[in-house]
Amino acid sequence: MSEKTAQNPAGGRMTDAEVDAFLAEQGTGVLALADGGSAYAIPISFGYEIGRAVFAYWQFGAETTKGEYTAATDQACLTVYDVASRSEWRSALARGPLRELSGAEWADLGRLIDDNALSPEFTGVRGRNLSVAGYEMRIEEATGYHRRPDAAEE
Repeated sequence: MSEKTAQNPAGGRMTDAEVDAFLAEQGTGVLALADGGSAYAIPISFGYEIGRAVFAYWQFGAETTKGEYTAATDQACLTVYDVASRSEWRSALARGPLRELSGAEWADLGRLIDDNALSPEFTGVRGRNLSVAGYEMRIEEATGYHRRPDAAEE
C-alpha cells in the first residue's frame, strides 16, 4: 500500500498509517475463512498491533465449524468497517495466515485483546462446555478506503 494520499481529499484509499490507526481503534469486524470452495464468515472481536491481529475464539465444545474452517484456511480476511452515514464511512481489509497461539503466547498477547477488543458477556452460560482459544493472523496485506465529506473543506 502506498503512503500517497488520495487525489480526492473527501475520500479514497487510506494510507498505511490511517489503516493501522483505524484497525487499532475498532476492535470488531468480520473474519472470513474458506475451505476449498466453501466460505464461512464470523463476527469477531480482535486485538491489533502493526503487522498482526489476535482473536479469542469462544467455543462450545471441542469440535466447531469455526475451528474446522480455520484449520483449512490458507489466507484469512478480516473486514472492519465503520459507517456514520451514506457519505461518511471507513473500511479496511487485512489478509494473512492464521495460527493457534500456545498458552504462553496467549498470555503475552492477551493485552492486545484487552486494549481494543470487545469481550462478550457470558452470564448464565455455565455448564455449556465453554472454552477459549487464541489465534493470530500475521497481516501480509492491508488496504483501506474512506469517505469524509467534511475533509474537502479542510
